[in-house]
Amino acid sequence: MRSGISYIVLALALSAAAGSPATAQQNIDEPNLSPMLFGETEEERREKIQKEREQQREAIEISQEQARDSQYIDEPRLDPLLFGPEYEDADVTGTRIVSPDDEERQGFFSALNFLVPDETNLSLGVGPVYKPDYFGSNDYEFDADPQVYVKVRNFLFLDDDGADIALFGFSRFRIGPSLKIKGRRDQDDNAALRGLGDVGTTFEFGGFVSTTFLDRFAAKARVRHGLKTGHRGTVIDGTLTTLIFRTDAFSLATAGQVRWVGERYADAYFTVTPEQSARSMGVLAPYDADSGFESFGGSVTAYINIADRWSLNPYAEYRYIFDDFANTPIISQFGDRNQLVVGFHLMREFTFTR
Repeated sequence: MRSGISYIVLALALSAAAGSPATAQQNIDEPNLSPMLFGETEEERREKIQKEREQQREAIEISQEQARDSQYIDEPRLDPLLFGPEYEDADVTGTRIVSPDDEERQGFFSALNFLVPDETNLSLGVGPVYKPDYFGSNDYEFDADPQVYVKVRNFLFLDDDGADIALFGFSRFRIGPSLKIKGRRDQDDNAALRGLGDVGTTFEFGGFVSTTFLDRFAAKARVRHGLKTGHRGTVIDGTLTTLIFRTDAFSLATAGQVRWVGERYADAYFTVTPEQSARSMGVLAPYDADSGFESFGGSVTAYINIADRWSLNPYAEYRYIFDDFANTPIISQFGDRNQLVVGFHLMREFTFTR
């Protein structure tokens, strides 16, 4: 039996010797055995090296893209709801900073896409403001004007005018619910309001639609209705904002606004009932305000980059009150239909990514 095995081994050895030396050496250097038992083959090793090189190249490209993106993140720009990324083809509807993959989401999207955000932007600021002590007043006062802006990708936008939630959208068009908390008006704010009573804090809820076009214009419309306390009326706001110009250090934008209000809103802020007239000792004559266009106006805002993630934003706003509302004695006797607001914000930007 052992002799038989010896003959077989000898035959195999002679057969291997019959091949060329090169072939024999190749069989030694590149054993064609199962990698599960004896490790990877030479071909597999070369493929692994090639794959690692490709991954290294991709990592370098990603690092370069992140470096390019960081210069836009580190430089606070314009109004966060309107003008943000300066790079080409960025979606600037309702956003200041757009994450690199936003172009991949230009199609129809829903809130489910944003449950775990890639990026959240937060801007905080404060500054003085010089404004009427109530809408329609001719008495002006200085006050602190805090500013908070939050953007969670292209889904949630929160600023001093409320919160917009973009549930649906495509390209540069968005639509969704909108809410705002409108502060109270106290009759003690001004002698002209004595006898009218207070208008409480109002929670306004409704919807919005917005679009950006030509990379320079942004249009937004909001329809909200007061719930529970406060005015309990309907308010429709329309805004068209235009980017005038932008440089690395300085930018300028202007906006036009128009507002329509419902009858219950008009009653809360402009109507003088006989009872209220009596409580004012006859100083305020009875007046019945109706629904309609309340005011229109415009604003201009400058954006000055003063340091890394810091900006100074001076602004001015003018509004003209239409006759049906300006004729209330609250304004015609003690106020002014021309309303002016001026101030500035010192802003600091923060960015969070996962």
